[in-house]
Amino acid sequence: MMDRKAFTLIELLIVVAIIGILAAIAVPNFLNAQIKAKVARVRADVKTLSTALQMYQMDNNSYPVDWGGPDVEDRSWRQLTTPIAYISGTEVTRDPFTSDGMGATGSFSNQRTYYDYGGGAWYNDTGGADARNAFWERTVGFLILSFGPNKAREFPWGDSDVIGLARRSDAGMKYVYESSNGLVSPGDIFATRGGPIQ
Repeated sequence: MMDRKAFTLIELLIVVAIIGILAAIAVPNFLNAQIKAKVARVRADVKTLSTALQMYQMDNNSYPVDWGGPDVEDRSWRQLTTPIAYISGTEVTRDPFTSDGMGATGSFSNQRTYYDYGGGAWYNDTGGADARNAFWERTVGFLILSFGPNKAREFPWGDSDVIGLARRSDAGMKYVYESSNGLVSPGDIFATRGGPIQ
């Protein structure tokens, strides 16, 4: 007869403790890797959209019309798909941080799925459309915004902030997401005519 030895209670507790320690190390690293991957995707997306917007502007002498707030941006982005396809579809316009079914936080809760867009042809100017359009064309051309990992919009879209962002000055750059402050930290991810802002 073979003598079978079973694990003792101490041995089982040690194995369970080791598995628990490994899980405690692995899970946060996995979540951080997901955030880093989404940030990389956003930066690639805004570069693609920047190129498409530049081509649109060359063909039409203006950027697409901005149809409004972040809940209706699909209408703005569709201008890049027809009648000429500057992008192959609107999937590249969906922000991975807010299109996961949970939406954004704060005042935009559960309505933001697309990158926020501000273009040269601004749709709702109250002080004279020509002056505002000229301002946008002259300063940034367009602005693409992702809420970033914290899913909250920090950028106020004020003219002085837009100018600051376009010139990479402190006035606008204070709203830029910086992963060195922690992966889930305040700030938005931007692109303008000059390219992605980091």
